[in-house]
Amino acid sequence: MKRSTVHIAFGVIALCCAAVAAYDGLQLKHANDIAQGVANPQNQSIDAPEVRLARAMVLSKSRAYPDAQKLYDALIQDEDSADVAKDALFNLGNMYVRQATGEGSSGPVRSLPLLEQAKQRYRQLLRANPDDWDARYNLERALWLAPEAAQGADEPDVKEQHDVKLRGAQAEDLP
Repeated sequence: MKRSTVHIAFGVIALCCAAVAAYDGLQLKHANDIAQGVANPQNQSIDAPEVRLARAMVLSKSRAYPDAQKLYDALIQDEDSADVAKDALFNLGNMYVRQATGEGSSGPVRSLPLLEQAKQRYRQLLRANPDDWDARYNLERALWLAPEAAQGADEPDVKEQHDVKLRGAQAEDLP
């Protein structure tokens, strides 16, 4: 009885190892398919979301912004691949910021509507994933380049908020 128990345990362990090896083999095949799709952009037969994201990134880098935006928007609408959609949102926001600032020039901002689009994409990404620090940083950068609307008339000025007021004392009496 002890010998059969050992054989059964060995068989179960062998089946588990075979299942892990099969899973890893499928993952490797998927990674190879994606690598082939990225390496051959003319080959449209491989249409994985990761390949479309790589194509959109290449189009964005080559300044073919309308085509890249179409691919990014299609990836964002794709409900099957949430991780790729998040990456597409992030990269689309980055593309808008690069477009608005003139590809890294230190000059003035060229297009405020593009920065507004970038801020919208970063906020959409942060609603889905609040812990994304890269999106937070890029949103802060976009807000620095194009601050939100000015304060309303009913809000006090920053100087008024920080003024110290003491009863019976004038501002000239303070050191």
